[in-house]
Amino acid sequence: KDTLQKRNKIANDIMYYIYTHIDTNIDIEELSIDLNVSKFHMHRIFKDAFEKNIYECIKSIRLQKASNLLITNKYSTISDIANMCGYSSQSSFIKSFKDRFEMTPKKWRNNGYKGN
Repeated sequence: KDTLQKRNKIANDIMYYIYTHIDTNIDIEELSIDLNVSKFHMHRIFKDAFEKNIYECIKSIRLQKASNLLITNKYSTISDIANMCGYSSQSSFIKSFKDRFEMTPKKWRNNGYKGN
């Protein structure tokens, strides 16, 4: 029971860190040091708890945030939104967005999301 509680706390701490640092370059190595667990163990705990790996989760949260910002922040450029969501380049953001939503961020912003 104690071990399960510890594992759940680590998993929740990782998720909290991701949400609070989603607009930055998330350093998994640094996170594992902060949580005082090995990177390997941290990945395993996260996967057991959330059924996806940490990197998939980060990408998913970033893209969900971007999809919302594209609709609500009409005066922010695509590049601004990419930066707000932790992408280091506009091109990597656009590629990830197209892979996830099957349309460009620009098309999404221009009411493309209504088709999904």
